[in-house]
Amino acid sequence: MDLHRASRRMFAALATVGLVLAALLVFFPEASLSRWMSTRLLLAQALAFPALTGGALILLGTVALVLSMTVQSLRRIGVVTAALALAVLGAGLAAFPAGPPWTAGPFAATGNTGRTLRVTVFNSQDTLTASDVRELVDVADPDVLVLPEATPSRAVQAMAGTPYATGIHEAPDAGFSDGRPWWAAPTVMAVRPRAGAYKDTAPTPSTFGALRLEPLSGAAAPVLVGVHTAPPLPRTMDAWRADLNRLGGLDNTTGDGPVILAGDLNATLRHGALTARAHLVDTAQQCTDHVGGTWPAAAPAWARAPIDHVLVSTDIEVLSCSTHLLGSSDHLAYSVELRLPPFPPAKGEG
Repeated sequence: MDLHRASRRMFAALATVGLVLAALLVFFPEASLSRWMSTRLLLAQALAFPALTGGALILLGTVALVLSMTVQSLRRIGVVTAALALAVLGAGLAAFPAGPPWTAGPFAATGNTGRTLRVTVFNSQDTLTASDVRELVDVADPDVLVLPEATPSRAVQAMAGTPYATGIHEAPDAGFSDGRPWWAAPTVMAVRPRAGAYKDTAPTPSTFGALRLEPLSGAAAPVLVGVHTAPPLPRTMDAWRADLNRLGGLDNTTGDGPVILAGDLNATLRHGALTARAHLVDTAQQCTDHVGGTWPAAAPAWARAPIDHVLVSTDIEVLSCSTHLLGSSDHLAYSVELRLPPFPPAKGEG
């Protein structure tokens, strides 16, 4: 009898600790322990779909509450408490998929007077066609097109005869971290002439390729960074964690002047370093229209994982966000319209 009672007490203690850790993860995602937990196998996948996971927890809590009516009165209080805790955790995830408002990251600028810039990120899964490019121009008219997982030759062919043809850049060898999959198509970025003239510079690497474009000397334009991280699959969890840590480093080293970072980050704002951004703003959180996630494309907006991002420095204003279903990819294209700050005149001007 004593052994049975001790076992029940141990189970209750473990359950209590689990609920406390879960509450920390849901309501304080930026905490160090939460950031660590969010990158563990299974938890990472659950957090990628906060609405689905939240709904499942609410359902589980409801079922447990109903079943508590059949439990002996002495145990009912514990079961009811656990059921309500599960429901609260589920509600927290469903109501705050990107994290609760008291843990919001930095905010974008308002009232900018610089020019507008349109940016689209689209993981075509190396299926980009000329038709996709034409449709993107029709629905979003991007100045900057970031293409994770795009063979350069395919991108060149798809953009032939368009304004993007003269501004195609691909991730250099230095843009890949150790463990680059041999089959992975690199990240490609295409910049229209009206967006300004750019040069390739040394990027912070990622598993599936990254590139960094800086405006030519004297050009009034933001720094552009394209990124494609590893996915959080059992065999690539370590690479994914390393990529997220590098994204955290990019956030911490954002220098003077506007910066735009876009790509398939294979993570939400509840994962790793993305939970504690200090200098980079997630554009989707600045838009009044909820565009939902970007993957998988066939799912309803609330059930998709928001893993394709455009992050901007705090001196950039976010005007609008939208998603677009294109081609045969299972990712939606994600587009934003931005307003840049006024740039100081280049040397020798004014």
